[in-house]
Amino acid sequence: MTTQAVPGTLRSRRIARSRQRLVEIALPAFAERGYDAVTVDWLCEQAEVSRRSFFRYFDGKEDLALTPLNDVWRTLIGELDDVLAGSGPLLTVLGEALIDVVEHMPPGWEHLAVLSARLSGRYPGVDAAGMLTCERFTEHVVGAIVARLDGAPGADLSARVVCAVAVAGHRAAVDTWCSAPDAGTTATREDLAALLRATLAAVPGALEIRLP
Repeated sequence: MTTQAVPGTLRSRRIARSRQRLVEIALPAFAERGYDAVTVDWLCEQAEVSRRSFFRYFDGKEDLALTPLNDVWRTLIGELDDVLAGSGPLLTVLGEALIDVVEHMPPGWEHLAVLSARLSGRYPGVDAAGMLTCERFTEHVVGAIVARLDGAPGADLSARVVCAVAVAGHRAAVDTWCSAPDAGTTATREDLAALLRATLAAVPGALEIRLP
């Protein structure tokens, strides 16, 4: 993972380090050599892990390629109970929580996240895997929101709309963030957080746009 150091047993810390090493080897290699040219066997050899360990850590190459972006959603889900304990407009609460997660990603996350986002835009299989992750995130969050709203009329539909907006806003912000040619070395989490705020703030006005 690209998230903060994992407390716990020696084994759990060793697994976290091995996963992180695979991510740090894989993403630059995908960018330099091409995603299809980099094999699981090569990655395992470079990281000195077995294929069996690789597939314990990741569902496949697509999952590995998306790890920096997926870690944002994983972290948000892990904090969801605290997030939904707050009050206020649902999109604002969820959006601010998403921004907070981005702002607290560990050092070096930006470079890997840019590489991950660019892979998603270039390879349909990686993009499809990312969309599946977003669908899983949506189902998890919708269930939590419906429970928090305690059966209020239309809770499921409202939760799905808000999640769809948050996911779309995140994707639009990330696409802009990683589009600059030098984003791999200059992009910052502060830049992405600002883009997320701007994107989500534009939603109410965008919904009021009328065709002439």
